[in-house]
Amino acid sequence: MVRNRLKTNGNSSTTPPAKQEVTSQHDVIGFGGAVGGAALSVLLPALVYAIVIACDKRNGCVITRLPSFSVDLKDYFDMKVFGVVLSWYLLQVLLALLPIGPQVMGQPLKGGKRLLYRCNGFLALLISILIFAVALHQGAPMDYIHKHWLQFVTASIVYSFVLAVGLYIHALYVPDSELAPEATGSLFNDFFMGRELNPRVGSLDLKFMCELRPGLIGWMLVDWSLCASQYQQSGAVTPALALVTLFQTIYVFDALKHESSILTTMDIITEGFGFMLAFGDLAWVPALYTLQAHFIYNFPELAVSNVYGLVAIGIVKAAGYIIFRGANSQKDVFRNNPNDSSVAHLATIPTSAGKKLLCAGYWGICRRPNYLGDILMATAWSLTCGTTHLLPYFYPIYFFILLVHRQIRDEAYCKQKYGAAWDSYCKKVPYRIIPYVF
Repeated sequence: MVRNRLKTNGNSSTTPPAKQEVTSQHDVIGFGGAVGGAALSVLLPALVYAIVIACDKRNGCVITRLPSFSVDLKDYFDMKVFGVVLSWYLLQVLLALLPIGPQVMGQPLKGGKRLLYRCNGFLALLISILIFAVALHQGAPMDYIHKHWLQFVTASIVYSFVLAVGLYIHALYVPDSELAPEATGSLFNDFFMGRELNPRVGSLDLKFMCELRPGLIGWMLVDWSLCASQYQQSGAVTPALALVTLFQTIYVFDALKHESSILTTMDIITEGFGFMLAFGDLAWVPALYTLQAHFIYNFPELAVSNVYGLVAIGIVKAAGYIIFRGANSQKDVFRNNPNDSSVAHLATIPTSAGKKLLCAGYWGICRRPNYLGDILMATAWSLTCGTTHLLPYFYPIYFFILLVHRQIRDEAYCKQKYGAAWDSYCKKVPYRIIPYVF
């Protein structure tokens, strides 16, 4: 998951966000405005379907021919599956509402407003694992998710559309001060990008809850179900499937353990909550982030089995995780307390906005070292699938493109906000994501 976007309006005008001229910038470097929003709302679900179907056992996970699609609607829709997915979402909502766990203040929003967040995601993760363990102990068929996977994907896509429509309608009745910086008043742009910045139902922040819980925890448990199913069928789990599941479990545990860190990201601070994030959280993550595990489950003979190869992949993963966690932790400490002893000695560049730009430590290696760590980890996940098929590498390829696009958006915003100080920072740290390459 990518949670390191930092972008705010920076416009002190009292003009309502839906009418500010700054949105024209996003039409150029964002997602294509209204036309792009409308197109992506259709193309992204279609892409998910195409990849999931192409990578099933029948189609062989190849890209040299079009996948064979079923014309039987029962292969896509199952009311029991819809009920299971809805129950999963409601469970995560109930866990998010538990009055347990620290309450953390979010970053200042436009006008200086700060929101309070209940950070009990790690508890939700542990309770979800406990429920999974009970189901496993009671003899629940662990192949159920795999057998009905396309129906699970359909349910998650449908629910993401339902959520996005509800969010858009709700946003029509909130004050302009609650709108996202990228809201333009255009139906398709605002539906896709999100019209309201922080939609809440009582104390429940919908965007914050969806960011890590239903999709991310669900992704991990789908991996676990594949491992359990393989063990139930053969009495063993292939090393590659065990390794990729371990990698992704570590990633999910890390995300929920550091849940409060997403409060400093672009997703929370400046992105509206619309179809882009709703679909990404509820459908894209569980459908495509499990692609490697599904590939190894379907084609175990094609996965890496050599011990040395697995060790080398583990080294790539470890390097990525160290960079990813180190950079994010350093960033979070610096933003919350720049006088902390762990970052106070690091070089910075003062800005006219009153803030300082960190240009040493991890953030002196490149401008987005957390992106570099994320890319290395994503690559390690796909390497477990071997090198005979390209489709299991969809995630790191797409992820790299996404992060480059996001970095360009970040650069445009930071240039607008920090001016000459940002130019100085770019000279000090010339590489964007990959040192000596890009």
